[in-house]
Amino acid sequence: MLMLAAAAFAAPSANAETTATCNLTAPYRVVIGQPYKEFKLYASSVCSLNGGSSGWDLIHPSQGSQGGAYFFGGSAQESWDVYDFHTIGLHTWRPSGAFDGASNPLTQNAPQSDIRLATAAWISSKRTSDVVTLTGTSLLYSTGSDSYFKRSAQGAFQFKERGTTTWKGLKAVTTNSAGVATMSYRYSKTRDYRFVLYTTPVSWDQASATTTR
Repeated sequence: MLMLAAAAFAAPSANAETTATCNLTAPYRVVIGQPYKEFKLYASSVCSLNGGSSGWDLIHPSQGSQGGAYFFGGSAQESWDVYDFHTIGLHTWRPSGAFDGASNPLTQNAPQSDIRLATAAWISSKRTSDVVTLTGTSLLYSTGSDSYFKRSAQGAFQFKERGTTTWKGLKAVTTNSAGVATMSYRYSKTRDYRFVLYTTPVSWDQASATTTR
């Protein structure tokens, strides 16, 4: 169970030797796009066997402790509950102790989880003769209203030729205060298009669905 005190770990004997590494597997990209989401955390190696134990504290560089993950009795899986009021930014899972079933200390890894807000990208298109017009809309998740709102953001229109898989840049844009950007250009052949938003310090990148003109 999360949020247990690290003091619950037994202190190793003075002559105990580190015998192995205990690893925490945690998601790196954590997207807040709803009031609550459960993530799974996994401990591996001998710390998750035969009564072993391990723990990590979740640390934000300026806000300090944001909870943690603690595994007891050989447990290998725990739940991490992320609510939409969680601190935004890059967090480090700092080791707080790991032991095998005989109380021998183990070394630990220190993975990171980057927590940011979700974005949404929309695209619409039309063609008039050989002129293609693309309209992109940018949205950001609001933790106050638990919904998405239109806002100004940097992004780009991209294209790929039909039958190919590689997206290429068409034009970098910044949406207006209503979250909208539009471009038109001449091109007679049919292409696939999408609108993408860039990652920012508080939000993750996102790509729209595909439109074909």
